Amino acid sequence: MTSPDPTPRSTNGSEDAAISAKEKLRPETSARARFARLTRVFPSTAAGNQLVLVALVDSFGTGIFLSGSVVFLTQVAGLTAAQIGLGLSAAGIVGLISTVPIGLVADRVGTRKVLVALQVWRAAWFVAYAFTASFPFFFIVACMLAMAEKATGPLNQAVVGAAVGDNDRVRTMALVRVVRNVGFSLGALAGTTLVALGSHAGFRGIVLTNAASFLLAGVLLARIPLLNSTASARRNGPWHSLASLRDGRYLALTALNAIVVMHMTLLAVGIPLWIVMHTSAPPALAGLIILVNTVLVVLLQVRASSGCDDITVASGRMRWAAGALAGCCLLLELSSGTTPVVATSLILVAVVLLTGAEMWQAAGSWGISYELAPSDRRSEYLSVFSLGTTLQSIIGPVLLTALVVPHTTVGWLGLGLLFVVTGLVLPAVAAPRRQPA
Repeated sequence: MTSPDPTPRSTNGSEDAAISAKEKLRPETSARARFARLTRVFPSTAAGNQLVLVALVDSFGTGIFLSGSVVFLTQVAGLTAAQIGLGLSAAGIVGLISTVPIGLVADRVGTRKVLVALQVWRAAWFVAYAFTASFPFFFIVACMLAMAEKATGPLNQAVVGAAVGDNDRVRTMALVRVVRNVGFSLGALAGTTLVALGSHAGFRGIVLTNAASFLLAGVLLARIPLLNSTASARRNGPWHSLASLRDGRYLALTALNAIVVMHMTLLAVGIPLWIVMHTSAPPALAGLIILVNTVLVVLLQVRASSGCDDITVASGRMRWAAGALAGCCLLLELSSGTTPVVATSLILVAVVLLTGAEMWQAAGSWGISYELAPSDRRSEYLSVFSLGTTLQSIIGPVLLTALVVPHTTVGWLGLGLLFVVTGLVLPAVAAPRRQPA
């Protein structure tokens, strides 16, 4: 008589399940799983990876430049603060006016061709920028650069769509945004080191490095393969060419997006002013909130963008963004008149809400602006949509500094109500239209 098998045998498949579980615990299987998760961080196409590299090069140069631009203009070029402000204001107007015409040209000759040309244009004018020695020269250079600066955003979005296709477009845009945040930070760190040297040659080196980054970005961009052409057939008639400016639905969404994108000015102007003028929180918190915002965007932007290729999902994210901004306003109002610890805590939570709004707004706007733009006029439409962001950068600071922050409770509650209304209206405007039977 044989002894019984000490290992019980399964008759219902549990043994197979146990073996499968053991397989998952094997080191090589676990390593493969970790590698798979790591690869999901990167775009799923070669073109997407190249676009991310372009973004890194571009943003690194810009980060270096921004870290020392004001010091360069005042100490090397010898300009006054008033002259710098006047030149940049004029440049903003030039950029606002030129964005849509450049989009029209891009639809006719090819978006990538125009985007490459704009990168070369920026490189050339930043070389000139490095030798600025008078206000008239700075005025001209700033205006010439603004023509390219405002137009590159919407054209880049159009090129991403043409290079990676609809299925990976929003995810690639999210990764580009993450990499741009990293590039800005690394560039600013490198630029700060050069600024510390304090030499005129070092400051000019900062500007010339930015020029080189744009030139390299243009070269890399020209080598990216496209899935489809970004040039449409030429259309006759200037009025027909401006169809985007007669599309009431698209213009309404542009205006609504401009309200939600006010998170940019809130983070850069509104919250720092509020911290210093109306709360007991330490002034150093104004710098910490930028760090918190940057880290969260780098870690979570891709996840926040999931599904936004679908316009219904995209408009839902915009609604989330508006709601988060309303909550941010409420917390900021509550932070006044409290202890330093309570004020700091409320402001940090408000910044987390604002950062969520920023990520949802970015992802939602990519989906809405692209999906509702006719394929043969995509660059034109995206250029029009970007005007909302430009106008917000002009109106937002005035709204916050003149109406919201000085009027404390009424100001924050009023702004919060504006966000609530925007969040309710925007999805209805963006909803897919039913086709007639």
